[in-house]
Amino acid sequence: MIGKIIGAILVIVSSGCMGVYFSVILKERIKDLKELNKLIVILRGEIRYASTPLPEAVGSLAERTDGEYRRFLHAVAQELDKLEGRTFSDIWHGCVESELVDTSLSKKDKLLLSRLGENLGYLDKEMQLNTIDLYITQIQGELDDAVDCVKEKVRLYNMLGVMAGIFITIVLI
Repeated sequence: MIGKIIGAILVIVSSGCMGVYFSVILKERIKDLKELNKLIVILRGEIRYASTPLPEAVGSLAERTDGEYRRFLHAVAQELDKLEGRTFSDIWHGCVESELVDTSLSKKDKLLLSRLGENLGYLDKEMQLNTIDLYITQIQGELDDAVDCVKEKVRLYNMLGVMAGIFITIVLI
């Protein structure tokens, strides 16, 4: 009997922890989107005010950041330095796919980031700035949506985790 009670408690606690885990992922996505937005704003400033060429701006940004995107920006800068004849778009997209696996960005977030890279590198300065401004607007919309629904979903995930644990316990007993 004590074994069943301990097992039931473990099932409820572990499923509750799963709910907490999924709510933490939602909060991490918000943090990642804020950091990405900040980096893109800095990149825009490098291009607009310092008139830094894009490869140098990406390299400079990689040196100044400490967050999750440092490895991504370093990879882009290194690939640009190799001069293997690949386009900026190909390099950017490849690095988004390979280096941003460990982030909590959604597929849509990564798709938006890849699209940003498609329009950078070959356009003139003003068009690059317009592209970056458009991306900042899009990422801000994603961030606002995520912030709006995070409170509801965090509570929902936590409650569903505990309720699933209780349901599984009832079924097993």
